Amino acid sequence: MMIRAFTALTLFFSAIELRQVHAQTIHPQVQKQGQVPFCCQFWNLNFIRGQIDQGGKWDYYLELQPRANFDEPERSRILLRPALVYNLDQSQSLWAGALYQTDASLKATEYRTWQQYQRTDQTQKVIFLNRTRLEQRFKEGENDAGLRLRHMIRAQIPAGEESQWSVVLFDELFIGLNENGSQSMRGFDQNRFFGGLRYESANRLFYEIGVLNQFTGSEVYNIPMITIGKIIKKKKQSK
Repeated sequence: MMIRAFTALTLFFSAIELRQVHAQTIHPQVQKQGQVPFCCQFWNLNFIRGQIDQGGKWDYYLELQPRANFDEPERSRILLRPALVYNLDQSQSLWAGALYQTDASLKATEYRTWQQYQRTDQTQKVIFLNRTRLEQRFKEGENDAGLRLRHMIRAQIPAGEESQWSVVLFDELFIGLNENGSQSMRGFDQNRFFGGLRYESANRLFYEIGVLNQFTGSEVYNIPMITIGKIIKKKKQSK
């Protein structure tokens, strides 16, 4: 399993290099401006998910995501994303949520509503996740809704037997479905590719640290990212 984990990390860093070459070939402005350094931005995703009912059909989800931009502090962001989750079964769930986004001055810049289908499968101890999300975006001062489709494929690979460490890889594609003041363009919006390590404690608190490679079509960013999550399960009542 350790060999598999190191192989996955090698493929991840190779993919980043290929993306940078691709971006510089197709978009000369990327080459002219130069690659954005790792220290330019830092993202931190924090979330909690817990059961609402004893049967485990309904969950709540709350996410707080600060995004720091050190070169342009005015472009720093804070995202608050709550959601209600209905579990179809142990592997499938339906989500409905909202998003409130502010800039560094705590001035609202965007509101969203969103719906999501998520499926999780496990094969030979590797956990695969497929997530499809539809967003309705409302930029500040705009009345029209921008529609955007997002699809993520994620793999979590254990570092060894009964290890608390895993390698995490995911790719998420963003597609604009219309074009207006809230959604700048139709078609390809951006792609995010992440690779990192995950540590999961016994109390269902976990940490993920790695690099997010964001390709927008005209720019490439390598962003250090830390995720802290907590899963809360209700204890079954004894009969």
